[in-house]
Amino acid sequence: MSERGSVRATVGFISAGKPTPRPDSGTGQANTISSILIDHLGQDAGALPVTSGSWPAYEHVNVQGGLDRWLESWPGEYEVHGLAGFRHRMFGLADLCQPGMESGMALAGVPVSEQPSGPDGQMRSCVQCGLYLLSDGDLRMVLLLRGSDQRGPQPDVSLEIAATDPGAARQALSEIGELGLRHSVYRRQVVSFDPGVFGPRRGGLLAFHQRPQMTREQLVLPDGVLEGVERQILGVARHRELLLAHGQHLKRGVLLYGAPGVGKTHTVRYLISRLPEVSVVILSASALQFIQQACTIARDLQPAMLIIEDVDLIGEERGAHPGQNPLLFQLLNEMDGLRDDIDVTFVLTTNRVDVLEPALASRPGRIDHAVEIPLPDAEGRRALIELYRGSLDLSLANPDEVVRRTEGVTASFIKELLRRAALVAVEEAEEAEGGGSAQPPAQGSLRVTDPHLHAALDVLLGDGNALTRRLLGAGGGGGRAESA
Repeated sequence: MSERGSVRATVGFISAGKPTPRPDSGTGQANTISSILIDHLGQDAGALPVTSGSWPAYEHVNVQGGLDRWLESWPGEYEVHGLAGFRHRMFGLADLCQPGMESGMALAGVPVSEQPSGPDGQMRSCVQCGLYLLSDGDLRMVLLLRGSDQRGPQPDVSLEIAATDPGAARQALSEIGELGLRHSVYRRQVVSFDPGVFGPRRGGLLAFHQRPQMTREQLVLPDGVLEGVERQILGVARHRELLLAHGQHLKRGVLLYGAPGVGKTHTVRYLISRLPEVSVVILSASALQFIQQACTIARDLQPAMLIIEDVDLIGEERGAHPGQNPLLFQLLNEMDGLRDDIDVTFVLTTNRVDVLEPALASRPGRIDHAVEIPLPDAEGRRALIELYRGSLDLSLANPDEVVRRTEGVTASFIKELLRRAALVAVEEAEEAEGGGSAQPPAQGSLRVTDPHLHAALDVLLGDGNALTRRLLGAGGGGGRAESA
């Protein structure tokens, strides 16, 4: 089904998808909110039971999608009214059925907001506050859809339904929720929580990301490191049905630890690229407060992967900050609480494994596989130089010397080293052309030699760049700035 680009007209009786003029109610009353509801549901409208559901703000796009799909199969007619004056007010469908209770509000055009629905800029129009009036023979039904008002009393998305047949209202709510979940815009996507530009929102918002495309050759790790991670994550995903059939659990937890810049994030990106059918939720920095919501999404959209970056920010020893770290307990509870047949992978990364809570790092049922991503050895550094050279014409008379001088550095350091060496080569070419005004052809060959690399190394390994080395994850590693 294609997504709707707009909401149907406020005044229009919709039959078979085509608006026709709405007949006069015959009551002689002005079209107030309560009058149209009473006219539609009957004089006892205010006494009808109301079935309601609520969802976090980030689910607005899915609630709207579920409602739109449900309406497509509605056998009768419906019309949609917008409300004005609804912001910063608490009210429900039963309140609107009482004459006078809608003071300050009025019928209006349908207010909508455009909500992201995909990683390529896709958007879905979502009703912020609207009344849906439906009829099918003797059955009459009204739905009140309200979006989140982050700065008001309505932090969640709500859908309230009243009908002349209460059972039909309950069934409608169940079907709309199920359709929204089945066709969730987050399914098989990579998303992360956005705490908001002006501080954390109560409900959080989700941002879409393009799924990375990486090959095995683009990830340089020592032999045996990646294979264990692949077996635990990709292997379980590949054989999930067989494992379940033999009574084996699917949930798993993998901890990647090591110094900054060694390739933990690259490893995660590679795993994401290998699992295109898996929904991925990423938590980092201030978004770690949304652990419970992220686990709910992962549970609902399984198979799913929940990535928690820098878990040490919420997983320090209890003794370090007594009584001040409830997020750790929430994470432990969520990891423990999943059923064995739930296909959710927890991937945790940290630069400081020594400060992690022992229960998180070693107790069964939480972390099944912990692996250190080490500093690259000589062969690894050689492979990284080749990987990060790009299209540079790397002409080295003594590559072993570069490998020797980069002992103890990270992949991030080597990536920056190649860029700086390329800049040295460009500047040298400019000077040779007459003082720096000439620019080498953008598509031409850029030759980088031993002196270029060693010049860049001298700068990066010099005493004045100790902080730069730490920011690149190299710490005190790397050879000194001696002449090659």
